[in-house]
Amino acid sequence: MRPVSRNVALSNYFIQNLGFGSKNTVASIKGTTKKLSVNYEDARVALYNKANLSPIAIRKPDINGVYHFNGLNNSINCFIVAFDNKKQYNAVIQDGVVPK
Repeated sequence: MRPVSRNVALSNYFIQNLGFGSKNTVASIKGTTKKLSVNYEDARVALYNKANLSPIAIRKPDINGVYHFNGLNNSINCFIVAFDNKKQYNAVIQDGVVPK
């Protein structure tokens, strides 16, 4: 076996670089996941950039079904997709979401 060298990269909250600067205000998106009108925690919520369809971040809701995407640029337009981990229901999409 040959020795292998590896570089450790710092982990970031975001999957995609959104290009923050002094003119971009930090904003957030929050919401809840529900199943048959009851808060639902067993889901994955993914945030996508609508301009290039790239994922920005993925979160798991807390025990009350609440999810947060913090530290976002308020000039991006995005959409959210929630996936049921138990695969009992189809994914739910919310389009045209702008961080505030």
